[in-house]
Amino acid sequence: MRKWILLLWLATPGLSADVLPSNSFAPAILFNSAIVLDGSYNESLLAGMEQFEQQKGLPFTQMATADPILYRQSLESLAMAGHSPIIVPGGGTQAIVEAIAPSFPETTFISIGYQTDAPNVRSILFREWDGAYLAGVLAAYRSPNRKVAFMGGLPVRSVKELEAGFRAGFNRILPDGQITSLYLSEYSDRPWDDESKAKELGRQLFSSEHDIVFAAAGSSGKGALAAAAEADKLAIGVDQNQNGMYPGHVLTSVVKHLDRAVYVALISERWQLWRSPVKRLGLAQGGVSISIDENNQPLLSQAMLVELQKNRGRLLAESTGMVGVTNGVDQDIEKPQSLTVAVPEEVRFPFIQADDSGITGIAIDALGMLSRQLGVEFEYRAMPTRRGAYSLGESVDGFIAISHSEDAEKRGVFPRRGGDVDEDRALMTWDLAAFQLINQDLADASILQPPITIPPGSGTDNLKELQGLESHVIGSVERQLNMLLRRHAKTALADALHADHLIDNRPEFAGRIQKVAASVSKESSYLVLSKAFYQQYPEFSEILWNRLSAIRESVELWDGVDRYFQ
Repeated sequence: MRKWILLLWLATPGLSADVLPSNSFAPAILFNSAIVLDGSYNESLLAGMEQFEQQKGLPFTQMATADPILYRQSLESLAMAGHSPIIVPGGGTQAIVEAIAPSFPETTFISIGYQTDAPNVRSILFREWDGAYLAGVLAAYRSPNRKVAFMGGLPVRSVKELEAGFRAGFNRILPDGQITSLYLSEYSDRPWDDESKAKELGRQLFSSEHDIVFAAAGSSGKGALAAAAEADKLAIGVDQNQNGMYPGHVLTSVVKHLDRAVYVALISERWQLWRSPVKRLGLAQGGVSISIDENNQPLLSQAMLVELQKNRGRLLAESTGMVGVTNGVDQDIEKPQSLTVAVPEEVRFPFIQADDSGITGIAIDALGMLSRQLGVEFEYRAMPTRRGAYSLGESVDGFIAISHSEDAEKRGVFPRRGGDVDEDRALMTWDLAAFQLINQDLADASILQPPITIPPGSGTDNLKELQGLESHVIGSVERQLNMLLRRHAKTALADALHADHLIDNRPEFAGRIQKVAASVSKESSYLVLSKAFYQQYPEFSEILWNRLSAIRESVELWDGVDRYFQ
């Protein structure tokens, strides 16, 4: 059962929580609102925490306060007690987190809705614009007065993005339509949990011929929904599916799948699987959506649904750089019966492991899910990295490229957005760390002491610090570490998770090799498709990458990673 900490404890001299071991996994969440069961933002976050506790048997601590001074005290107390990771949601907390995080370098903070430069802060960002845009499109069809309103809590990044997306979608259909924007922070010192003030403002908006109010203000938003029902008008919910609160009066809800994101983030932290410090979740990643169910279907005409699908497909197409609609595989598109994929035979624990027992790993699990979703069989062939790239278009249709390399670029097609390789649709993303012998006698204090080993296809050759330094391309992380032991290299730039695993579990490495820089270069692996395959199945290829992007952030994928660490 999870642990509760009362705020009274924080203000009482001489009392403190039991201090946890510094290396323990003890998750906590600190809500920046007094109301947790808000039917919206906080409740969705809580659902993700509770799911993790139930599925993994690991309890969590929760605290809640809307007072900035108490929030800072609470965050410091949780960190001092040894809690890590600590979920810190809401852009209004950013300044506090930025002030506290450097004082607790061993604590991981997971921010929701904003990011910082602190090395111990991981961030989950949502592309709220996507969902709000679609809600704006629907609102335009149900606004006879051509007049709607946006009601935000605080003008923080995520809420401003919702406002901008809603405005863009509404004005796409009604270019001369009117949108009134207001923020509860101008009317209340409790913008996220002042339901009565939101209801009062909602009444004023509806009485001045506004047809719809989109309320993005946490628990306060329920007041706006109530005002819509009272006036026999419409509202738009946010964060959770709020269609059922007032059936027939909630046009739709812009849902951020906070519960899924928090659950995956906790698993990532539990096994140190954060491959990048920031997760950006939009339509393509399954991070945002709008809700259609029995409660709002009578409000949506067939013309509205057609326009909705058209705009959803257009948003995906624009984000991926693909011309045309890439909405789903249920369209009448051409697709292959099977897809042959070259897999690097070099081990990338726990993402790719090709050995006598077969080809396994988290990346292969993701491709397996993709295969089932698309109804296309995937066949795998283990090959050295360089040979895999050269086999594109000859013996294989696709290749798991360790990073964006010239060899793969010449023969294959990467997922792109705006002309650049799209990291959001990579198969996996990770950081390269720098490793050296402990007590190594170095000529100077530079971390990147040559000779340096780097993985094949690595983008580290773009690092200014590497220019002119002697480096060797080594496909195996184990071989990289062995080169340090034999003093054939002084620095190894290797996948941090794999190298840490070897150092912790191999006696020949334990106590002899240390990590000297946690992040030297960001690397990504991609499912690269041959040019011939892409030319034959262009729309299917874009759908494939979109689906893979969603799978990469899915609960189903990360729920099964425990077996790789047992």
